[in-house]
Amino acid sequence: MGIFSLTTLGVNDEPGPNIKPAPNVSPARQIETGMHIKNIYNLSLKDKTFNAEGWFWLKWPESIQTIIEANQIPVTDLVELVNQVEGFDSQIEPDSSEPEKLPGNRYLQSFKFSSKFYDDLQNLRGFPFESLELPISLETRPSMFSMGSEGIVLVPNPDLEEIKGDSINLNGYSTEASRISSGIHTYTTSFGEEGVANAGDYSIATFEITYRTNGWAAFYRFVLPWMAVMVILLLAPNLEGDLNDLRLAIPSTALLTLVFLQEGAHAELPALDYLTFLDKLYLFGYLMATAEFWLFVWSTNLISRAPASDHPAVMQRINRVDFTYQLTTIAGAICLLILGRLGSGG
Repeated sequence: MGIFSLTTLGVNDEPGPNIKPAPNVSPARQIETGMHIKNIYNLSLKDKTFNAEGWFWLKWPESIQTIIEANQIPVTDLVELVNQVEGFDSQIEPDSSEPEKLPGNRYLQSFKFSSKFYDDLQNLRGFPFESLELPISLETRPSMFSMGSEGIVLVPNPDLEEIKGDSINLNGYSTEASRISSGIHTYTTSFGEEGVANAGDYSIATFEITYRTNGWAAFYRFVLPWMAVMVILLLAPNLEGDLNDLRLAIPSTALLTLVFLQEGAHAELPALDYLTFLDKLYLFGYLMATAEFWLFVWSTNLISRAPASDHPAVMQRINRVDFTYQLTTIAGAICLLILGRLGSGG
């Protein structure tokens, strides 16, 4: 029961932004959009940020061009990169000063961007075997584009392959897939437009690349040190019960080692309000090291208080309890390695 509770700690999903499905609107109110992410770098799990460079483009019909001209909206203000941070160090440059007119009375404007982005939905429950979805979100910006006014909707290009550029690989991760989503982002404010229904609703399109940690690299770096300490704890009961000083030193040393190993692993992570998979491994290690220390204290007292003639029988009793502890540790570790990954969403 104790192992089961360890595997299920911290599995509740965090609430995401208030995104609802986009309504079906006529092509006259649609802006087609696409993105090509050339480069992703400077991933920081601790800050929940990453840098990206690339291009995005917008295509719209004559009806929207009329709105743009009537309200004198600069092309750079049609959309914003909504999860962009540190705007002072960001660049969004249109490829041309005026949109290109296409056949069929349509308009095309391309932009080059370089910026730092925030991943608000980062989920590290499976750390160090986590899957990361790095999103870049475009959102309509002019107030007359809101669902309370003209109701302009972004329609992303469904071609997933065009998202991924040549330099999106991250050290320690493998690129898994790309994903596109769209909807209506509902803010909890009307931005000062009193009495206007849906004034805080804006169309959003998100382009996302999914990464997964390299399993073997994560195992060698984070799990193998934990396993080495657990093997030492597992073998310690094989020492004869009368080697009291040596037996008592092992679990306390192992406990301190586990603490330092966990602190080192957490140096790369932000403050979390849930347990990662690695945290569950270390918590199990703390419990087993503490239990072993208690076991060795009990066996030391038992053999020191027993008459010399009873030592063989006492040693047999201690060995039986030691063996039970070893079996419990092995069974618990196996259950945790299997169920803990499932409980972490791995």
